[in-house]
Amino acid sequence: MKVYFVIAYRNILQRRVRSLMLAVSIVFVSVIFSLLLALVHGVQQTMIANGTALMTGHVNIAGFYKISQSSANPMVTKYPELMKYAKERIPEADIIIDRVKAYGKLISETDSTMIPMWGVNMEQEKNVLGRLEVEPSKDPNNPADLSKLSEPGTLALFDVHAKKLKVGVGDMVTVSLPTYRNMTNTKDVRVVAVLKDVGMMSQFNAYLNAKDVRELYQNKQDSTGQIMVYLKTLSDLPKVEARMRKEIPDKGYTLMEKESSPFWMKFDRVAGESWTGQKIDITTWEDETSFLKWIVSLLGALTFILTIVLSIIIVMGLINALWMSVKERTTEIGTLRAIGMQKNKVLWMFLLESLILSVSSTVVGLVLAAVICQVLNAAAIPIESDAFKMFLMTNNLSFTFGFAQALMTFFSLVIFFTLGSLIPAFQAAKLSPITAINQS
Repeated sequence: MKVYFVIAYRNILQRRVRSLMLAVSIVFVSVIFSLLLALVHGVQQTMIANGTALMTGHVNIAGFYKISQSSANPMVTKYPELMKYAKERIPEADIIIDRVKAYGKLISETDSTMIPMWGVNMEQEKNVLGRLEVEPSKDPNNPADLSKLSEPGTLALFDVHAKKLKVGVGDMVTVSLPTYRNMTNTKDVRVVAVLKDVGMMSQFNAYLNAKDVRELYQNKQDSTGQIMVYLKTLSDLPKVEARMRKEIPDKGYTLMEKESSPFWMKFDRVAGESWTGQKIDITTWEDETSFLKWIVSLLGALTFILTIVLSIIIVMGLINALWMSVKERTTEIGTLRAIGMQKNKVLWMFLLESLILSVSSTVVGLVLAAVICQVLNAAAIPIESDAFKMFLMTNNLSFTFGFAQALMTFFSLVIFFTLGSLIPAFQAAKLSPITAINQS
């Protein structure tokens, strides 16, 4: 084995210019592939981070309450019992909060907008809603302070809505909510913080004090929209969800069937069902953000297509280089076959050249990609295009390149490039010793 490795290594050095060009090409492909994977993974991690801060826990105890067969109210009644259950029976939980769901109109002096809203308890939200960035206030006498949402009569909204309504910190806005009894209640609230947009999800969120939402809807204090459970380790999600689906019905609650879609997509189906009362719906962050998954899927598909195209180009170059190597070394191959080297050994010798070249070049590419990712993340490159901000759900480009992505890149490219060398390697192995020697 050592002999074949030495022969392959010396052949690479002997044709150093051609080998260097191939190595640079493989490094380029591995860097591009790694960066694209890092971007896709970064978008996915951003989706999890922003999605779980804005609108969902890792796993949620939600549901619908129907006062009549044709109604569908996204609320959980007598939620303290379920909150107690979550605290006692989910040791994997890191944070447990509840939010009240609302949908209504925000009205300023110049404009109005319909928007989904959340009633929050800021005492619970420091490590959740507190992850979001707050725009600095333009009024020095009214500094932005998200913690003031703990006070009744307050509102926090995203910059996209603040611009539409032409309001800032300290301004008053009227909240108008249609109640479940076909009435409309209003309340004047003060803007205490304008949040930096986080892409598409900024369109679907504003935050009020939970007491204000219950007051506007005329709900009891023991009702909420959903209980949001944040886990210490996301890998625990499947077993936690399975446990909740088993234990919550045992406590006398009726459970809805699993449906991988956000709660607002379930209204028509629930309203069409002939039941009244409370049903509990166990959902995950993937269910609640399923309408955004196409973004990650699209980026993944583009990454795959681009990598395949680049890899095919490099493989064609590799095959061409090995063809030339076979032609130049025909006499050498014939001599080796004449002194007893078997066909499979000749095949292995050429495959080893390709393997050495692809392994070393891919490793260099991975190291460069990791360094570039660190540099790009440190630079916090802002996204100028509003369209890209919307679809990437972040204000800055984020690259997440971990060990799993490195392994995927390494084995994918090495296997692909090595398999590409099979054709010329087989051709070399099939050469007859007499024919090869006579071609000198």
